[in-house]
Amino acid sequence: MNRAGILIGLMLSFVMTCKAQQWLSESQNVTSPYRLLECTYEGPQLVKCSDVATDWSVEKLVDDKEDGKEYTFTFTALRNLEKAGVAVAFDEDRWSSDNYVMIPAAVYNGNRQRIVNRDYATGLDKADYYRKDLALTSNPIPQLSPEFGAESRLEVLVNNAATPAIVYLNRATRKGTILLTDQGIEWNGQILDHGLIVEESRDRSHASFVISAPGVREKKPEFIGFSKSPDRGISVKKGEQIAVKVTRIDFYCEDVPALLERFMKYRKTHTQTEEPRNLMPMSEVLTRMVRNIDERYYKGSQWEYYCPENADWMSYGWIGGLMNTYPMLGLGDAEHEQKVLHTFDFALPRAKGASGYYYDVLGSDGNVLYRDAAALQKGIGLTRKNADILYWMVKQFMLLEAQGKQAVIRPEWKNQVRQLADAFVNTWRKHRTWGNYIDVESGDIAVYNTTGGAMAVAGLVLASRYLGCPDYLQVAREAASGYYADFALIGFTSGGCGDILQNADSETAIALTTSLVTLYEATGEAVYLKQAQDLANLCATWTVSFAYRLPDNTPLAKLGANLTGAVWASTQNKHGAPGFCTQSGDALFKIYRATGNTRYADLLRDVIHAHAEGVQPNGKITERLTYCDADSRGSRGDGGKTGWNETNGAMMALEIPGIYIRTDLLEVYVFDHVTVEMIKQNNQEILLKVSNPTAYDAVVTVFAEDGVQAARPLGDNAFLNWKDKIKVKAGKSVTYKVRK
Repeated sequence: MNRAGILIGLMLSFVMTCKAQQWLSESQNVTSPYRLLECTYEGPQLVKCSDVATDWSVEKLVDDKEDGKEYTFTFTALRNLEKAGVAVAFDEDRWSSDNYVMIPAAVYNGNRQRIVNRDYATGLDKADYYRKDLALTSNPIPQLSPEFGAESRLEVLVNNAATPAIVYLNRATRKGTILLTDQGIEWNGQILDHGLIVEESRDRSHASFVISAPGVREKKPEFIGFSKSPDRGISVKKGEQIAVKVTRIDFYCEDVPALLERFMKYRKTHTQTEEPRNLMPMSEVLTRMVRNIDERYYKGSQWEYYCPENADWMSYGWIGGLMNTYPMLGLGDAEHEQKVLHTFDFALPRAKGASGYYYDVLGSDGNVLYRDAAALQKGIGLTRKNADILYWMVKQFMLLEAQGKQAVIRPEWKNQVRQLADAFVNTWRKHRTWGNYIDVESGDIAVYNTTGGAMAVAGLVLASRYLGCPDYLQVAREAASGYYADFALIGFTSGGCGDILQNADSETAIALTTSLVTLYEATGEAVYLKQAQDLANLCATWTVSFAYRLPDNTPLAKLGANLTGAVWASTQNKHGAPGFCTQSGDALFKIYRATGNTRYADLLRDVIHAHAEGVQPNGKITERLTYCDADSRGSRGDGGKTGWNETNGAMMALEIPGIYIRTDLLEVYVFDHVTVEMIKQNNQEILLKVSNPTAYDAVVTVFAEDGVQAARPLGDNAFLNWKDKIKVKAGKSVTYKVRK
């Protein structure tokens, strides 16, 4: 063999050696609760993975915790090492590909989806439309293989996850497991994130769940797909140490909702938490976001209206169209009311198909614009956009009537919204689903599956009462039942984002939460409240639970940003943002109010405070609030030009009270960027000290009630009844009396 042949042979041998390395145990009979591993990497590839023996010694500390054990493993190098690392593996030997695996915001149900390669926001291939048998489809993402007998391994870093955790359910044994860990290790003055790794045997009977330090991925997940991994092993001197801490919680678990309920309970218990920063009162956020929305008001030669994006078009639903009008109506003044009415006049009669559904985008010339998936597949519309329109239009009609302005609601507007509600009913009765995309003219399903119509459930519930049609409520019940059953089976929701395919996303999770809360308030049936809690627990998996430490040279790190409460978009886009797209999250407040469970209040408080982290000195708000290395890591990304974050910020400031008080329980919960101290209380009143630590004057909304009042549904547009306001100057304190 010539030299070239020998070299090629050696290279092939090396590649085969690299591929042969695995995290799985050589023995599939698990006898120890964990394995301690020493690792060597060649570039980003694992070339050695064996039980600790020659390179490291390990000191083990086990601390019993509630429902689990906290392990601290301190690895000490026995010699100088290069390209090195360590890991802790937890093995399961009664495994199956039927089991559910979740890494918050990164992996849901193992991400075992059909994979295709599509450009950003182009939708599916033409051959995939109108196919009832189409499997849930994704661009390339970290996944456990859906193909039996194939290699099956996924690798992410903690910077790819909203919580440093691996969570799984063994359906056969009915055992849930939560592995919580830290961000990573501090090494040479910087944090190197842990790796979160799951690997299955080819026959799927065995699986290993690995926390590695430092984390080294063979491929780096990007905004779409993968790139070459920058991760490497580290140089270690003899005597240097690496500490890996893991909390393991095992419990009896019937199903995915029970698993997520336990995750919601423990998601913050392992990492050291920092309280969200009080940066900007909600009243100041409202002022700034209203100003930004007003800057999007378009005046043309024929029409004028509120634009939701950075262009002179009307983009229906999803990221603000006919939604950014809601907080403007909530202000209650004549100027904004007229602007909203002009917007309704422009948008409601146009871009409408024969079915009653709307196309996605309407140009300033009054003609439909085809963009994103609709640019390649004419005649379709994103189901979620129409669902948003139905919900928010009925809610705005109800708001106008509550303000005593029912006379301004034109009969033709009501008729157009009724046609939209009828379209959802007709599609449901014909197809028993609303799909991901709909044919705007026929009302048939263009792309099947997903939870894309989740918001239509709430829309139909409100329309049933407002328009006096009991059939709407019946269809809402049926659709909610189907959506919840799908979620309970596969453990995620999808289909809410027009720029991705059918990945898991946070937007349908909060939409279905809101719909189930709306059903609960309309019917009083406790099953919907329980189901709403289950979906709120799913929302928590998308929401950052800890103060991730960014590289010191990043803009957000220099500002001291605490990204706890940022909400990740989807498993494709991999970035965190200020708030839910596009809602206030008031469903979480309603769940807290109905149950008294402060975890839901804590979740909402974190989201509210994270939104302020994205407000820039010029008053603009950025869509990017992320530590993920797939997208705008530690930067402010878009420079603060995102309409939907203006809208959800204004919604939060209106729909969530700054201070909530249960007078009978003497409990005070603070959502706003102020602090509250109870000075004294007696049979008649409670005296509070309210302090404003921010640099801005605050007007704080107060909502106080007793147990009898709290047992009643809050309903929509409740903020109109919160008349009590506390004015607190920047850096000052005031006292405030609350009558019991």
